[in-house]
Amino acid sequence: MDRNSRALLHRLRALRNVYGAAAEREQLAVLRALALLQLRKWTDVAQLHEDLLFLCAFPGSAAVRRTARSGLRSIASRMRALPRAERALADDSGIAGSTTRNVYPFPIARWLAHEAQEDAEIDWRNFEDPALLDGVVGALLAGAEREAFDSGEYGTREFIAMARPSDADSDLEWLMEGATASPQVTARIADDWDRAEVPVAWQIADSRASVTHNALPATHVTYRTGMRRPAGNAIADVEKPLDAIERLPRRRAAQVIASARGALAARCREVNAMTYPNPDEVWWCDLGEGVALAVIGIAQQHRLTLETNTGYLLFANGVPIGYGGVTPLFRQANTGINVFDPFRGGEAAYLWTQMLRAFHTLYGSERFVINPYQFGAGNAEAIRSGAFWFYYRLGFRPASAATRSLAAREAKRMTTERKYRSDARTLRELASGDLHLDLPGFDPADYFDEGLIAPAGARAARELSRIAGASRVKAQRQLVAAVVRDLGVEDYEQWPEAERRGFEFLAPVFATLPGMPDWPRAEREALASLLRAKGLPQERTFALRSLRAKRAFHALRHALEIAKR
Repeated sequence: MDRNSRALLHRLRALRNVYGAAAEREQLAVLRALALLQLRKWTDVAQLHEDLLFLCAFPGSAAVRRTARSGLRSIASRMRALPRAERALADDSGIAGSTTRNVYPFPIARWLAHEAQEDAEIDWRNFEDPALLDGVVGALLAGAEREAFDSGEYGTREFIAMARPSDADSDLEWLMEGATASPQVTARIADDWDRAEVPVAWQIADSRASVTHNALPATHVTYRTGMRRPAGNAIADVEKPLDAIERLPRRRAAQVIASARGALAARCREVNAMTYPNPDEVWWCDLGEGVALAVIGIAQQHRLTLETNTGYLLFANGVPIGYGGVTPLFRQANTGINVFDPFRGGEAAYLWTQMLRAFHTLYGSERFVINPYQFGAGNAEAIRSGAFWFYYRLGFRPASAATRSLAAREAKRMTTERKYRSDARTLRELASGDLHLDLPGFDPADYFDEGLIAPAGARAARELSRIAGASRVKAQRQLVAAVVRDLGVEDYEQWPEAERRGFEFLAPVFATLPGMPDWPRAEREALASLLRAKGLPQERTFALRSLRAKRAFHALRHALEIAKR
């Protein structure tokens, strides 16, 4: 039976991205045969699970998709039938019937307590110092309880057991429910929770947030006839505007955010925009053939200073197939692509060019930057997969001249020697610096080194400390007033409060730039418009306005470079 099941699994893997009536008939026959067989190894269940997900994301027919979905509904029972040792191998996979153990940031822990209820609990067995939770527990207690709690006669877990009501599903749920008492309590508990690094165990069971069942509701299904490939000139394709972009209404945005959180939490991964999302800024980019890119903005209180920090989730027929982030900064954007394991071998190269096209349309970015981790620095998986060449074939080139020369030599050798592949040592050398893809309109003089971002914050600190004898609050007010004056702003007090907050947030970074009061009026207005945009509901406006603030970014870069010398 094992030989038969593995032969069927091998055939299904070979067939899953083959289209046409004959292939689909064979897919159905293989799926139906596998449905009758018990799988005894985790690796076999995992392979079947991957292919079922792939067929739901990229189906050739309604019958194939329907049969694949039926197969996914049996995964939890297949997991229960595995021997305990085999089942344990599935931990942290996110599959139905497995357990995920992770340290989650407060917003995700609170979401999980609501989503999973009794299936999510503090992982007490792996919590080395439960006393680290005392700040969280103490914030929830009434005055009469505190003396007993502070006495030291009761352990943290013991006191939670006494204080927790009988109708609470778990210790985690009780703590997270109590954290919503008031904004002040929530903020205090959030800080204490994150400092405590509390391990959480999620018994995923048949959860809708599992990797197995995570899909957007009410999704129109597109059936495939094949996989798409990138255009011969990928850069020219990226330049074309993507018209099919919309900002989602809050209800639909909430569904996308929940799907994104589940897709990452189940796999022990995290992106800040999914942890602290802005439900008023979720952009839906239709990439065709049932594939869509959801770009998620970050909540205002977690915004970065100079960058526009966003996350994204990639969907195929409502199934999450990849994730990552894009961080525009002036005319460039830092990004990368992470395709989930079940969906590799699909159309990642084509989708990546369309994603860059969406980022260019949304933010006007003309240089795309990939940091070395994405293609090998400290990333063994990227070295094994030769991720460097994925980006290189689409037009990305190393930032350093020496690495560009090495890459060109390797590329030439692979062209002339068909079986040649770069070894791990060479791939690590190729991953010694950033990769860049420049659109024809990018001026290298506009590049803003990411290494200057931290010094920009330090500059703000120095500007505030320079105002001697003033309190921190007064120093901020004086500095803002100086920037208002230098930029010639006359109606500052009439601006909406949110825009004044944005201006105040960024003013210390741009304060006292040389010659700023003498800049042409259009340049001063561009900077004032940029600063107030930091407080707008959608941060995309900030990214777009930065394109018009060329003089300000050049002056800031020059000041920071001088300060670093």
